[in-house]
Amino acid sequence: MILGRIAIQGRINAYLNDKVTLCRLGAPLLFAYDANTFLRRLRGLHGLPPLGPTDALIIRPCTSIHTFGLKQPIDIIFLNRDGIILKKASVVPQRATVCWGATIVVEMAHGTADRLGLAVGQQFLPVQGQWE
Repeated sequence: MILGRIAIQGRINAYLNDKVTLCRLGAPLLFAYDANTFLRRLRGLHGLPPLGPTDALIIRPCTSIHTFGLKQPIDIIFLNRDGIILKKASVVPQRATVCWGATIVVEMAHGTADRLGLAVGQQFLPVQGQWE
């Protein structure tokens, strides 16, 4: 039983420590948790510490999100597979939103998208340059 807990804790720590650096025009803007598995997408923001001014959550593949169970609004951007921002929104708790054609969602603390100057049509990429 203890070995199982250690293995699970190790996977959670790897998830929380291995962040993806997100860039616009080559400049790093956000450091994001990558919810690229079913369990990570299912857990979403509920399994993370509160997002700071440079933290985010990448959910992929994803075309819609909800904020049921959250206590504060969040900023989101929907991206296509090339990292082009298709939609930017602030979503209050107990709501859902969708963006057809999106494959990636980036969730961040409320006010972050405006502070960073994110806008529809901009390209937002991980530091390695391509979305997988």
